[in-house]
Amino acid sequence: MNPSRPSLFRIEVTVLEDLHAGTGTGAGDIDALVERDRHDRPVIRASHLKGLLREAGEELTLYEPTLVANLGRLFGTSGSTRGALELTSLRTTDEGRTLVWGSTARQENQRAPKDDTLRFVEHVAAGTVFHATLRLADPTLAPLLERLLRRVDRLGGHRNRGAGLVRVRPTPILSYQPQEIPAAAEPRLRLILRNLEPLCLPTTGHPGNLIRTHSFVRGQTLRGALMAWLIREGKSGDLAVFDHLSVGDALPLPTDVDEVTQVLPIPLSILTKKPKAQNSGLPWWAMGGGAPEAFDGLYIEKDKKDEKPKRPGEHEYVCRETANGSWIRYAPSIRVRLRNATPKRRSEAAANLFSLEELAEDTWFASEVRCDSEETAGEFLRLFAPLLKEADWITLGRGGAPTCIEKVRPVMSSPGTSTTMGQADNASAIGSRQDLYLTLQSDLILRGPNLGFLDNLDKIVLCEIIGRKDLQSQDWKIEKAVTETTPIHGFNAVSGLRRSPALAIRRGSCWKISGAGSATLADALAKIDALGERTEEGFGRFVLNAQPVKGFSEPSPVTNTPVTTTARQNRNETLLAKAKGLADELNKANGPSLSQLQWLRERALACRDVQDLEKLLEEIKTAKNRRPQGGKAWEVFPHEKLIEDLKSCQNLEEKRLLISYLVQWRAPNARKERR
Repeated sequence: MNPSRPSLFRIEVTVLEDLHAGTGTGAGDIDALVERDRHDRPVIRASHLKGLLREAGEELTLYEPTLVANLGRLFGTSGSTRGALELTSLRTTDEGRTLVWGSTARQENQRAPKDDTLRFVEHVAAGTVFHATLRLADPTLAPLLERLLRRVDRLGGHRNRGAGLVRVRPTPILSYQPQEIPAAAEPRLRLILRNLEPLCLPTTGHPGNLIRTHSFVRGQTLRGALMAWLIREGKSGDLAVFDHLSVGDALPLPTDVDEVTQVLPIPLSILTKKPKAQNSGLPWWAMGGGAPEAFDGLYIEKDKKDEKPKRPGEHEYVCRETANGSWIRYAPSIRVRLRNATPKRRSEAAANLFSLEELAEDTWFASEVRCDSEETAGEFLRLFAPLLKEADWITLGRGGAPTCIEKVRPVMSSPGTSTTMGQADNASAIGSRQDLYLTLQSDLILRGPNLGFLDNLDKIVLCEIIGRKDLQSQDWKIEKAVTETTPIHGFNAVSGLRRSPALAIRRGSCWKISGAGSATLADALAKIDALGERTEEGFGRFVLNAQPVKGFSEPSPVTNTPVTTTARQNRNETLLAKAKGLADELNKANGPSLSQLQWLRERALACRDVQDLEKLLEEIKTAKNRRPQGGKAWEVFPHEKLIEDLKSCQNLEEKRLLISYLVQWRAPNARKERR
């Protein structure tokens, strides 16, 4: 533990030879694709760079055994604390040009290719520049880190075959300049977080081959990360501040704008009518016009003639920018990543292949910290000033993904309520203003008289947990309820053991309470922060009268998380349909071979602008005149139709995608013709 300020380095990596940092998967006729970020730009994952740095250190220990202890401090040791080094992935700010290389194995002692070994591998083109940020908690290890960086000269796969040559240049250390934090005017604070790396928050303590992730950061996870940061800073004596506050779940936001007054897990009562079949070759969600109509089952009865409606997805949320504004329905971007845990040098352990779900990098989250007084809120701001000014990171999830706190804002509304009684959306359209809607904002852990976990609320239980048994005799009842349960897992960092799992009523569960006494019940609920157990970890939070949710609007164009139906999906389906039409024309005639089509796609992906693409199309159009042998196959190629379809594309990326999709549609038939 070092109480001095951590050091932040920035490194620049220039690709000198084509580089393959793969996903382990392929698509179409490409056998191995490069890893890409949420903006579809090539990326070299932090785990790969960190692994090569560790490997370089292990090589040094063969000659300098005294470095073993410092390597353990730098990278951490298995089953112990994390190392002092944290880093982001290597990312590029430009488009990141890629090339597709074909290769084959050769017959033994011959130069002839071996049958059925042809592979096409995507590479990042030489000249691409990547950047990454490194955080070093112990500045005394900086000389060792710089030494290891100098020893890393190749990245990605096929390093022993000449690929992936790079030049690494560290840039000056970023200095930390503390700034004044304004005093808290409210005991409730909203934290806006952003993960710098893909984030895996396992949903279970016993994962299988696929490690699934939550789409939000649990309050217990965020609370533990903040505590760990204080301990790492040498401020263990200040942990008592957490006895006077609770940390809520960090829910994902649809954009990078924090001006959102309310964000909720989608209520489980929000149902969606199933779409009707379309007289088209495209699926319904590619036809435009938005998603099918949604309605709230708490107050609208389903028509018995209609098909059973769809329930909301597990990772869906709703938010709105103003108290009475329209709701936005969205889901964060979650991807599956294939991993291969490589054993350490001189280890006899086998490689461990597995996969995990990850929240995409640069996802924005909102969490609410509720303090018992303004003084506690001021103390919280003082202790975490470096974090609140983006000068440092906390680590979250599996592997410790770096996450920064972008902003902190006071929350002016009172606890337990999002809208006041009688001001719910379309209140006049749903009948009596005496109706009360209770919606869980986070999971609720609740035990019954025999200490068993409850899976629903009734009149007696609700009165007991708010400490108002006198309300049992009031004229009100729970008219409708939509609930689910979910297991709660955890890990005790002190003992090194898993926590006993608990069963909770799932976030998004909701109840409709009606009757003359519901107003009195609402007043009692508005005076408390949360229900049930472990409220300091954000469990049991709720909102009143956030429902009914009648309609949803589309989010703003600049989004960090996609909605359920996006324009990009529609465009891809349109491009696929056009590519299929072009491929069908080629299937009618003996056109270019598969290798010629592969060449076309490789050249198209390498085009830097529209002018380069036009030159390429002119080249294949005149190939029959310039190349008497190999150019004849291009005579039946649909040049004019391809040019016409390319004109309807919106940008260079779509033009290249259309050509790539054409090759993918044509490839299966081309292989059959070759046989």
